Amino acid sequence: MRRTSLVLGLIVVSTLLALAQGTDIASAVAIAPNGSASGTITSQNANHYWKVTIPSNAYFRCQLVSVSTIDVNIILYDTDESTSITSDTQSGPNSEIIAFLKPGTYFLRLYLWSGTSGTYTLSTSFSSPVRAADTELNNAATSAIALSPTGASTGHLGYYSAGQTDVDDYWKITTTQDGWLRVQVRADSLDARGDRRLDFNVILYDVNGTTSITSDTRYGTFSQVDYFLRPGTYFLRVWHWDGRAGSYEIKSEFFTPPLANDQEGNDSYQSSLSMPVNGSVTGHLGYYGNGQRDNDDYWKFTTTTDGKIVITTVSDSLDRSEARFDLNMIVYDVNGTTSITSDTRYSTVSECIVHLRPGTYYVRLWLWSGNGVSYRISAPQTTPSRANDQEGNDWFATASTLTLDVTSTGHSGYYSNGNTDSEDRWRLLAPSADSVYVHIISDSTIDLNLIALTPDTSSSITSDNRNGTYSRVGIKPTSGSTYYFKVYQWTGTAGSYSIVATRSAATTDVPRESETALIPTELTLDQNYPNPFNPSTTIRFSVAEKSVIRLAVYSLLGQEIAVLADGLLTPSTYTATWNGRDSHGMEVTSGTYLIRLTTGDKQFVRKALLLR
Repeated sequence: MRRTSLVLGLIVVSTLLALAQGTDIASAVAIAPNGSASGTITSQNANHYWKVTIPSNAYFRCQLVSVSTIDVNIILYDTDESTSITSDTQSGPNSEIIAFLKPGTYFLRLYLWSGTSGTYTLSTSFSSPVRAADTELNNAATSAIALSPTGASTGHLGYYSAGQTDVDDYWKITTTQDGWLRVQVRADSLDARGDRRLDFNVILYDVNGTTSITSDTRYGTFSQVDYFLRPGTYFLRVWHWDGRAGSYEIKSEFFTPPLANDQEGNDSYQSSLSMPVNGSVTGHLGYYGNGQRDNDDYWKFTTTTDGKIVITTVSDSLDRSEARFDLNMIVYDVNGTTSITSDTRYSTVSECIVHLRPGTYYVRLWLWSGNGVSYRISAPQTTPSRANDQEGNDWFATASTLTLDVTSTGHSGYYSNGNTDSEDRWRLLAPSADSVYVHIISDSTIDLNLIALTPDTSSSITSDNRNGTYSRVGIKPTSGSTYYFKVYQWTGTAGSYSIVATRSAATTDVPRESETALIPTELTLDQNYPNPFNPSTTIRFSVAEKSVIRLAVYSLLGQEIAVLADGLLTPSTYTATWNGRDSHGMEVTSGTYLIRLTTGDKQFVRKALLLR
């Protein structure tokens, strides 16, 4: 009996000694994160200290149950042993504290609030998030964690230690080419305690790590940002908006455009890239980086002969965000600044048709709508069927020479350096006093008129202004005198012609068109000439059958500006002139206008560029 009492006494002494070790924070007794311990507290002046070491981010819970005669409270201290994190001062035998903690050793202080003495049981529980933690410290762009453009990773937010709660995680993504970057963040549906919804937001920053490009602040466990980016290293901030703490998954996707990029830096005509005539090149527009969006690309092409060039740009139909693209195009003269023509239609296709003389010309492509796009631009050239005349023959002093019965050729309507070659001068030394006839036959794209002038060029002898591809004048010369002939473009776009001088009004080299041949076979509307123009331009159109015809000028917004023809017309070729004024006689401003020919269910449209 005495032996039993001795054993019990040893147990009591042993317990009291253990508790004595935890009477201050320096002697705190360790308790496992998922463990329990008991103690007896005997005085309101007494403190019991325990310490728990957390191995990873976790939801930590500590519960205390005491006998009913006492009320024991709990305070949780930070790893510095002095900063209070949380406490439970509720009345009664039960106390509880919870916290979302980062790895470290934390301290518990138990003190008697009421009662004299009694026993208590202390238990702790520890649960980690479902996803792995990110590598701390990544709380700024300078310490961001690298994430592949097509990669995924996980992270934690909301956990506390050493006086700070982890409310920001930074990630960085490096792209090596243009593309659409989409980043998605999915958080736990509830925080680690399971009774509060999490909401993590995300912001995409530029290459400097501070300029916000876009953000997603939707409420919920899912956030997404996306943007069309140029090569560079971009930063993402995942930040804690609501809820206490939990884990998340971050996933990055990167989609490149279907066509290869141009060499960037071609944002002005001075830095334009070369494109081949009768070839094609590709490029990108709309991608962003380092504070700038690539909205303009400049190309240049060089033609060595007169010709018709059809510049066509075809872009992607939709971008990754399902936005439709619209690229517009302007063709500039050899100085890189004077606009020749433009195409501003709303479409994935832009087209400009120009008739150019030899030189280097420039094309500006610019993004009107849509986000990031790739495109292909081509410039096929069609050269005239006949050889050119010796240029510079726009004046009588530099007129080209005609030889009797020898056919010469020339070009008309081709543009360069601010001027369209619409007039040629020829001269003929009359070998005798026999009548001389000068004949011209042109491509169907132009209508050339012909004037014969006296040797001193001061007055006209005769002229031929017939419509069509054939013109002829006849003179009775003085033998040994030089006569001059002016060939000028009346209507049409551009093309070539043959010119020959004979002693006969008929020639096999240049056959005369019959009256029947001059009757149009279809309804047509030629491009206005000149274009660009100031102050007036001529419009030629053909009517194949008796019809009610309306020819009018409209703004790009569809507003009617002026009516040039409206009524019943018989089959023939007609010309109309627009003087750049509206129906009230007021001058309209510089810009692109639409010339529209309508009859029945048929409609033709040409763009006219007025430059004041």
